[in-house]
Amino acid sequence: MDSVEQTIRLNNLSRELRKYGFAQSSQEAIAQAGEIYGTNTEELKAEIEHVQLTRAQFNEIINKMQRLWVFKENTNQRISAIADQLIKVTEKLNELIKSISMIEMNQAVFDKKLTVLKDNIHDLYREKEESAKHYKKQEHAKKSSEEEVQKKLDKPIDRNGVAPADVAIEKIFYCGKK
Repeated sequence: MDSVEQTIRLNNLSRELRKYGFAQSSQEAIAQAGEIYGTNTEELKAEIEHVQLTRAQFNEIINKMQRLWVFKENTNQRISAIADQLIKVTEKLNELIKSISMIEMNQAVFDKKLTVLKDNIHDLYREKEESAKHYKKQEHAKKSSEEEVQKKLDKPIDRNGVAPADVAIEKIFYCGKK
């Protein structure tokens, strides 16, 4: 065989010879095509005998091809099932990611509200402390003013030494048991 083109030409010519009935078998057709193109027919016959398969070998090849085809189909089905499962898992993961991001956003909002509430509580506590201090100051001032009033009432304001507490109305107009 000189080249691939020559082999292709021999193959095409042998097909034509078998098609139109000039050769009974493939071997005969190739031999005739070789004679037409001027190639060594002995060499071609040796190649044909080498390439020829027995019926059992041919059936075995067909059987293996069928098993390979069944295996390929099963594999394709499994791959498509796995791909479907992978798509479902991906969708679930996306849902989880969305849920987690929503939780994180809610947590951030909650943290902000919590800090605002804490600040408000601290402010209210400070206000209560301030109002309590103010109230204590007012009570203290009230007590001190009452004490001052009492002291003033106990002090004599008169040149005779009579204090206003000595002449209280309750002491003058008393009715009841002592």
